[in-house]
Amino acid sequence: MSWLYRIVGLFPRLVIARRNISRAKARSILAAASILIGVVAIGAIGAGGAAFKQSQLQNIQDQGATNVFVSPGLDMEQSHFDREDLKAIDETVGPAGVVATKSKDMEIVKQNDSREHVSVTYLDDPRAMYEIGRGELPDNWRRSIVVSHDYAIDRGIAPGDRITLAPEQDAESEAAATERTYRVVAVLQETQSFGSSSIYLPIEEAENRHYSQVRIMTRSTDRAEAVADALRDRFNDRKDKVLVFELTSLVRLLKQVVNGINTFLVGLGSISLLVAGVSITNTMLMAVIKRREEIGVLRAVGYGKGDIVRILLIESALLGILGSAVGVVIAAVVAAVANSVFLGNPFAFTPSAFMYLVGAVAFGVFTSLLAGVYPAWRAANERPIEALRG
Repeated sequence: MSWLYRIVGLFPRLVIARRNISRAKARSILAAASILIGVVAIGAIGAGGAAFKQSQLQNIQDQGATNVFVSPGLDMEQSHFDREDLKAIDETVGPAGVVATKSKDMEIVKQNDSREHVSVTYLDDPRAMYEIGRGELPDNWRRSIVVSHDYAIDRGIAPGDRITLAPEQDAESEAAATERTYRVVAVLQETQSFGSSSIYLPIEEAENRHYSQVRIMTRSTDRAEAVADALRDRFNDRKDKVLVFELTSLVRLLKQVVNGINTFLVGLGSISLLVAGVSITNTMLMAVIKRREEIGVLRAVGYGKGDIVRILLIESALLGILGSAVGVVIAAVVAAVANSVFLGNPFAFTPSAFMYLVGAVAFGVFTSLLAGVYPAWRAANERPIEALRG
């Protein structure tokens, strides 16, 4: 163990500071506990808020926040898109998934001749936007139909069933002449995506290749915003030829709201660290008063003012490090619980969550050092002879 004593001997101020803390265990534990509470408050609130924000952003993205929807504008020559329009849109957006659709309101003709309104979307391939839950979509799916998950559950529809569709008309005789029966080949997986329809038909079933909407799928909200701006710049220079809609503005608003609330709550948690600073200041002042003679002896044997300041600042730092170390562990556990609740994975720490935890530790140690400045200055400026008198 001689090597350990030699190493310890290289840091005499640290040894003295540690000994002083151990001599006043009750006061030291209470001071460290106050730092612990502040670190837990800042770290847990910040990291938990980051998990909540991430979960809400994921929900918005699942609902189509990374998609851009384009419809014909009021100043467009026709009320639909044709193939030339699709080519121009595709050239503008670059490497992004472009899916053209045509929406139409139709009626389902039931066995008792009653009718039910339904929203129908014509497109080339539903798999470009959704995943198949049940059944299988053939390459050539003419005279076939794909049904959304919610509509299939509500109506008890399964692959293999047949559905008869007719245009919305007032005269039943005219409607009966245009009725067509389709076989359900697939049911989509459950989705909360914005703009989803109930029934999907192949684009060949439409009267013509005119499209009422174009959906552009990107992989991030930033890319979606850039695509929307590029479309507006090209097509809406002087007239509003296209209507561009994206959810990125909602994402920005959510970030601002959650960040504002998180900052406010973290600020409240920081108040507890200020209280902890007052507690450490009181602890150090009491230590200085009780150790006046010891400080006088140190000054008498050659310790300078700077040495006394360093010893007491090391004591404050040790209290801060002890409280922060335990506090950040508790805060990480609380954050893991929040991750499990909001993100479904206790270890799904976001970069901002790590920043809050690290920031809480840094703030806790800094507060401890700051709290020890005045007691250290007061002890260092004590005259040795007066300190020895007690």
